[in-house]
Amino acid sequence: MNSHQEVQSSEINDDVLDTDKIIQITFFDDINADDVRKTKWLLGKYTDMIDIIKNYEFALSQIENGLDAYQLLTAEGTAGKRETGQELTADVTANSVVLKDKRHTNYKYYLFISNNIKFAINNLRDPHEGLIAKLLFLDGMKYLKAQEYLSKGYRKDIYPISATTFADKRRKAISNLANSLKINRTLDCVIITYGNGRSEEGEIGLRLPGAS
Repeated sequence: MNSHQEVQSSEINDDVLDTDKIIQITFFDDINADDVRKTKWLLGKYTDMIDIIKNYEFALSQIENGLDAYQLLTAEGTAGKRETGQELTADVTANSVVLKDKRHTNYKYYLFISNNIKFAINNLRDPHEGLIAKLLFLDGMKYLKAQEYLSKGYRKDIYPISATTFADKRRKAISNLANSLKINRTLDCVIITYGNGRSEEGEIGLRLPGAS
């Protein structure tokens, strides 16, 4: 096993351990490990979905302003270097949705999912959980930077917490979000596919509109 594989294996083990800890603290009997995995994956893809939504809305605004199809393709090729022909599956690649046949259907799908995520986060009752979820998932802040933010007491209305409490609050937030996203059927939009040469953990991605 090379160093890259070792790092990847360590990350997978850490994620599995984290998921187990989230399951242990959940109050919801019907939340399982797959629900937590799907929730963590969706939360990690929120900012990518927002990028796709903004790119599509920008493209629409250019069409409304009279930009012809060739100019749109040229502008998209220049402004969106991450376009690789993939949709929002295991690896989100941002701009490609603008150029797809079902782009408007997909756009509405991403908008639906991202709105549900934002609603669930904004409705977390614990102020620390809410702020942690906002910083990590809505704003895309790095874990250690968010942890430092909470430890310094920058928000006068939220008292500072330790690194250990931060970790506990993050897990509790994910547990509550998993429950909310399961209730409103958002987790139904995520699939985990096993077999056919895939790793033991399977591949996780979105069930795109119209997919079987």
